[in-house]
Amino acid sequence: MAASLALSCSTWDQLSSRSDDRPLSPSHKFSWVGTDHYRKALAIDRSYPPGRNDPWYWYVLGGKPTEPRFYTSLYNSLFYSVFAVPLGLCMSLIVAMLLNRSFRGISVVRACIYLPHVLGGVATIVIWSWLFNPQFGWINEVIRSAYALLDPIVRLFRQDGTTDWPVPRWLYSPSGCKPAVIIMSAWMMGGSMLIFLAALRRISPQLYEAAQLDGAGAWRRLRYVTFPQITPALLFNLTFSSIFAMQSFNEAYLLQNRGQDDGLLFYMLYLYEAAFEPPYQLGYASALAWILFLVLFVLVGTLLWTSRRWVHYAVGE
Repeated sequence: MAASLALSCSTWDQLSSRSDDRPLSPSHKFSWVGTDHYRKALAIDRSYPPGRNDPWYWYVLGGKPTEPRFYTSLYNSLFYSVFAVPLGLCMSLIVAMLLNRSFRGISVVRACIYLPHVLGGVATIVIWSWLFNPQFGWINEVIRSAYALLDPIVRLFRQDGTTDWPVPRWLYSPSGCKPAVIIMSAWMMGGSMLIFLAALRRISPQLYEAAQLDGAGAWRRLRYVTFPQITPALLFNLTFSSIFAMQSFNEAYLLQNRGQDDGLLFYMLYLYEAAFEPPYQLGYASALAWILFLVLFVLVGTLLWTSRRWVHYAVGE
């Protein structure tokens, strides 16, 4: 960390290609630039008024960023985190509550739901790319089948029916690529589900019996008994899911294409391109890493600070 912090305030072209075998001079290897890399990433040209076709956050920034791809990558990662994390937590909690019971084969069902969390990798992402293919992918085939079923009903109100209804292009459009990746992330909910399941199994049955005797229905038992008891697990899953979402890389690296117009330019992908693609800006990439660290530090600090108001820790057994 100390080396990366020093590198973020310097330039280092050790990986730069040369036409001869002469060694690099010390001045070429390392030179101090202070906070230039940070200013390069964060600078805003306020003399440039945002236009109608510019991103909405340029209006918030008050001008045109000198490094538009930095803010694009930060926006994409934040957008992904804001939608992927709550969706994954809700689905994992619902599944954990459904599996918090005993029936024949429950262990096999739990293992099958947890399996995607273990097997998630390049091969899984490639399979999802086939499923989201706009021409022959199964997901769009299901959508077309649903349109066909609705067509007789729609024709009662409009002559064309569902023939002109659009089918999402998913990974091949700027507006559909991020929802596709968000859906992919929800499929790997097994890790959070396991944490929620462990928390649910620690809740004393006597609490539910007492609430039921007081006349509490299913919704009140969920709100006033189940939820307060699992808030520590919720804080744990929320914190780590947010960190992992902001550091998402594999999906963006494997699924990016020209049709997305940088729609999947996540922050870690932008950092990777700065560090390991010509001209190998390792100092700038280190500054990007520290900016991400500060963003995550503020995010996690805010979660821990606000947790005092909504997280319940049992004092004793």
